[in-house]
Amino acid sequence: MASESEQNRPVKKPNHGEEEQLEEDFISCLPDTILHIILSKLEMRDAAVTTAVSKRWAPLFNTLPSLKIDADSFNPRDPNSHLEEHGEPYVKNPDKWIDAFYSVLDARKASVKKFDIDVEILDWYHEYFDEVIRELCDNGVEELLIYNTEIRELYRIPSPVFSCNTVVKLDFSHCRLVVPSKLTGLRSVKSLKLYCVTVADIDLRRMISRCKAMEKLVITECNKVEDIVIRGPSLVKLEISSYRPFAISLKSVPRLTFVKVSFSYDYEFWRDCYASFEERNAGHLSDECFSPSDSEKSFEGANEATKLMAFLNRLRIVKDLRLDFSDECCLMLSKEGIALPPKLSPKCYLVELKKLCLSWPSNYHTFNTIVSCLLNSSPHLMEVMICVNTSTYDHEYHPVALELDFWDKQLPAECVKHHVTAATFLLDGYISEYCFGFPKFLLLNARTLKNMNIFYTGNLKGKPETAEKIKNQLLGVQMASSDSEITIKPILSKYRYIEDF
Repeated sequence: MASESEQNRPVKKPNHGEEEQLEEDFISCLPDTILHIILSKLEMRDAAVTTAVSKRWAPLFNTLPSLKIDADSFNPRDPNSHLEEHGEPYVKNPDKWIDAFYSVLDARKASVKKFDIDVEILDWYHEYFDEVIRELCDNGVEELLIYNTEIRELYRIPSPVFSCNTVVKLDFSHCRLVVPSKLTGLRSVKSLKLYCVTVADIDLRRMISRCKAMEKLVITECNKVEDIVIRGPSLVKLEISSYRPFAISLKSVPRLTFVKVSFSYDYEFWRDCYASFEERNAGHLSDECFSPSDSEKSFEGANEATKLMAFLNRLRIVKDLRLDFSDECCLMLSKEGIALPPKLSPKCYLVELKKLCLSWPSNYHTFNTIVSCLLNSSPHLMEVMICVNTSTYDHEYHPVALELDFWDKQLPAECVKHHVTAATFLLDGYISEYCFGFPKFLLLNARTLKNMNIFYTGNLKGKPETAEKIKNQLLGVQMASSDSEITIKPILSKYRYIEDF
């Protein structure tokens, strides 16, 4: 315990120089892991100059466990260096850029654990990147993210990636995959994301099967892919989207709980998009990119209803299911004229499903049948979200409204009577009486329903009297649950609500 004289002794305040020294000492005392986090928030060029701050900071940049590199990382720092080509930053002087890139790698004092590059990988320096990636794999890289912004020249992922057993995360964009017939690596991969990647079905199948530790798989708009076969003993989360018809075969996925699939077929859009792109670039579009003839061929004779039912029959343990159907997919299913069953086979019931999100354009009768099929096959469903896009109303493709007792005939669903607690409807575009047939049915039959939300965009915005009229109609229904609360309000975008669901 301090004496009385020590307690009364005046405290000496540090002068300005001493305060600066204390602050410097405080930063110097931070562990390398914290300082690495600070540096990782800076742009590459700004992080590099910290080596001149002090002896303590000198080795930090060269021991950063992660490197994030883009076109501006080694471009000259002047206003004219930020010119953009096709909306993306580009490398102004490739020779100098590559030299600076190699200088950073040559100065490394520790292996790179995370390598994230977002740049146009031009054909003439593919070999430079091959060498870099080979060295990264040899030195134990754990996360490899390659975003090639040069979509006319796909970058072929080098073979050392497929023999690497330290990598846990792979993320490729606008690349080409040619998977070796004998794989020796990829044992540790937990996350695999492929965006606009060109890969043959057999190569994709071989790669997925090899990644036995994979917990998350994302496949978006990949070229040449028509039949996705998934064997994943550790797979928990699956997301797939394609602009062309495809099949999904789930062979062995005992832990799969989240599935999001977008049947976003849009042949006309992609054909026009790439045709105009080809014209602008004098016909230099890579043959490995999207081919209109290939897409047109894949549309012919595709039995989408059969593929869809085969997919739904393998979702028994999924807890969160999200399906998005485009106009083109709707039209294909409608033209096939195949009757969808009112429910799945009992052995294929979605007994674990708790959340269901469905999105499609307007009132295709086929998709009302899909709703009833899924609800009748999901005995423990608790939350449902229905997103209807009515902004492109077309009498040729959109049949008349359903008969009044359609849902009564189609839905003896146990989940509706005993388990559904929340229902959300996102209405985007023209609003008609048709849109409220299913909400009214839920209010009449869902005994455990607590919340019903109706969010809308389009022609109801700025018309509170219309919203109030709709609310009064719904409140006038004799509700099965006295605890039900109804919320009706406008929204700016439906996508945020879908992601938060």
